[in-house]
Amino acid sequence: MTARDLVAEKFVSDEITKALERTCLPHDHTIRVVLEREAEIEKGVRDVFVRCHGQSLDQRIESLRHDPSYAASFPHPEGKVAKGDMATMRTQFAKIADGSVVVE
Repeated sequence: MTARDLVAEKFVSDEITKALERTCLPHDHTIRVVLEREAEIEKGVRDVFVRCHGQSLDQRIESLRHDPSYAASFPHPEGKVAKGDMATMRTQFAKIADGSVVVE
């Protein structure tokens, strides 16, 4: 990893915060340190984005979720709802939003 200037650090930090929020994790989750250490800024044709070891931040968070070293730091869902079961998804909406129930 190369040294980043303050603007790049802010960009990386903001992108990591967004990724943690998308995955219903707190902004100060323990994997944040790992993501910040591995983060690389890549430039596309029109966009600039952050990747970790060639993976998007969301993909890297998912791979860390299954890594035995970090698995215990992730919340474990109370239940699962089938993605086609709209009635149950409506009744469990709040739990789905906070991550205690997952849709599969």
